[in-house]
Amino acid sequence: MARIAFFFVTLSLAAHGAETWWSLQPPASLPGATIDSLLDAELARNHLQPNAPADRATLLRRLHFDLTGLPPSDGSVPENLEELVDSLLRSPGFGERWGRHWLDLARYADSNGRDRNVINYHAWRYRDYVIASCNADKPYDLFIQEQIAGDLMPVQDAARRDERLTATAFLALGAKAFEESKQDLFHMDVVDEQIEVIGRAVLGLTIACARCHDHKFDPIPTADYYAIAGILRSTEPLYGHGPRGIRATAFHHTEYHPLGGEEGRRLAPAALDYFTRLDAEILKMHEARSARYGLQKRLPEARRLVETSTGEAKRKAEADLKAKEDAIAGWQVKVKELEEAVESLKDAAPPQPPWTMGARDRDVIADCRIHVRGEVTTLGDRVPRGFLRVIAIPEIKPPPASRSGRLELAQWLTHRRNPLVARVLVNRVWQELFGRGLVSTPDDFGVNGAPPSHPGLLDHLAVRFMDQGWSVKTLIKEIVLSRAYQRSSEASPDALRVDPDNVWLWRMTPKVVEVEVLRDAILRLGDQLEPGPPETQFLDRFHPQKDAELFTFKPFLIPADLVSRHRSVYLPVVRGTLPEIFGVFDFAPPERSIARREESIVPAQALFLLNNPWVLDQARHAALGLLADPTLSNDRERLHRLYERAFFRPPTAAEESRALDHLGEGDTGSAWTTLCQTVIASAEFRIVR
Repeated sequence: MARIAFFFVTLSLAAHGAETWWSLQPPASLPGATIDSLLDAELARNHLQPNAPADRATLLRRLHFDLTGLPPSDGSVPENLEELVDSLLRSPGFGERWGRHWLDLARYADSNGRDRNVINYHAWRYRDYVIASCNADKPYDLFIQEQIAGDLMPVQDAARRDERLTATAFLALGAKAFEESKQDLFHMDVVDEQIEVIGRAVLGLTIACARCHDHKFDPIPTADYYAIAGILRSTEPLYGHGPRGIRATAFHHTEYHPLGGEEGRRLAPAALDYFTRLDAEILKMHEARSARYGLQKRLPEARRLVETSTGEAKRKAEADLKAKEDAIAGWQVKVKELEEAVESLKDAAPPQPPWTMGARDRDVIADCRIHVRGEVTTLGDRVPRGFLRVIAIPEIKPPPASRSGRLELAQWLTHRRNPLVARVLVNRVWQELFGRGLVSTPDDFGVNGAPPSHPGLLDHLAVRFMDQGWSVKTLIKEIVLSRAYQRSSEASPDALRVDPDNVWLWRMTPKVVEVEVLRDAILRLGDQLEPGPPETQFLDRFHPQKDAELFTFKPFLIPADLVSRHRSVYLPVVRGTLPEIFGVFDFAPPERSIARREESIVPAQALFLLNNPWVLDQARHAALGLLADPTLSNDRERLHRLYERAFFRPPTAAEESRALDHLGEGDTGSAWTTLCQTVIASAEFRIVR
């Protein structure tokens, strides 16, 4: 019945104007309210008794994993909880943990994927920009503005210029259909993907649904879609190059932003000329190969005619066959020469500036016409560039004729009077800390999305977030210091009957850690985790010209989970060739913006932890480390150290008895390796309570 009622409410809103939908109204603060006072009121209204606080060890483990993605270290922990939270927020691990949340939304990847898997050799700079921004607690409104229009914003120095150019890679990271030979369709598909990621990640709206028709539920007419499309159609995404040497898709090639100040700008022209020359030479080589193939495929018929003909017809057939064979031989020589020239040219790149993917305004700025039913060949009225009319902000001026309008779009997206941007971010932070957002559809705040469970709390936090300078760290600190966050995760039978999904937050919901957290914890257990980013990028070991693209017939294996000891956020995300552990443990698909990852517990995960050679190797490292530690004099002390590292608690008497019995059997090293692997494969190792 509830679903039927919601369906009719949805129809009613669609018919009578969804402009009154809750998320499109300005958020209101509640003076004197706190997170706990608002949550406690709902608990009382629903006759629920909240859990007692979690024990200190459980809470510390929870805080470390939630804020840095790493287990507590062996070092001392501040007694004062607020001091601990502050130290975790200052840790470099904070940006590595929370930056990855944004990278899910930004569909970050180090290759294009889809039909032509071109490698994005310079995407890592955007990844590092996101991590650095999180660590610096860059105001969220500025963080968004830089990614939409950083190249158009004023800068004081070369370093800030490089940072803001890099930020605009947000617009260039999407997967593209490089096999598409229709230029207008290719460009509009890129624009559509950009609108989709901006709408879902920043506004929590499915704006892209209005490409072909007025939105069926939300107040977004097709004209508003094409108003934004005009801004992005007047923008050139700088993703580098598409497939080289294809005449029909030469329009896919773009450039990069050169970084490094004056020196970078000095080196850029020669480097770009080189890329143009390389494209031309590869095209010549492909055309020669095509000409050779065109003759080769006619050889069987020519040979058949020789075999089946007689007399004059046979002599003509023989002459024709010889002419074809001679021509093919000539093309063989030509192709070989061109192939050798291309290989030589690939090794002759001039000095390169530091490059970054990004975006810039096109030379021609123009409004976009409505594409009737989304068809590029059926054009309707021209729509002035602009924004969603349902969120009217008079202070934001329309895009000027001389610029794309991205700067104005960025200002409109992050304006205090935009009712969505702060709500959406607060909800995302709440989701990461509690496992479920106050709005359970984090990328859809429209009519088809779920209403908030605690609307007053969501609005209150959104207003406070803006009042406190759009500081994500301040928001996180306020939440984790609340009684609600610090509750135990114990399951009360009475409360479970009333609220099995914990919507009213009477306890902390246990969370299964993401694959990056799991991998990092495994490395940390055996002291194998190297702090900080790698000095060189993983993809640097490959030739940027010779390995410019991945092919199904030429596997490009990246066993990065085996070869890198750095944190998982620094592993390459190559679409279609992810590390095995990523696929098994629900990594966010990099093809699209992901607001909430899938969570699964399936047999393949247990089998991976029990059989994968990398896991076995890490268990061996952990075992050898315990056995070699001079501060540990016996198996009991080693066992306690293992449990402290893995679970941040000592073993129970029963666990200690079983483990010591196991260690007393057979080879010491082998027994310890098996025990460490058992710990890694346990549910407790993967779950934060």
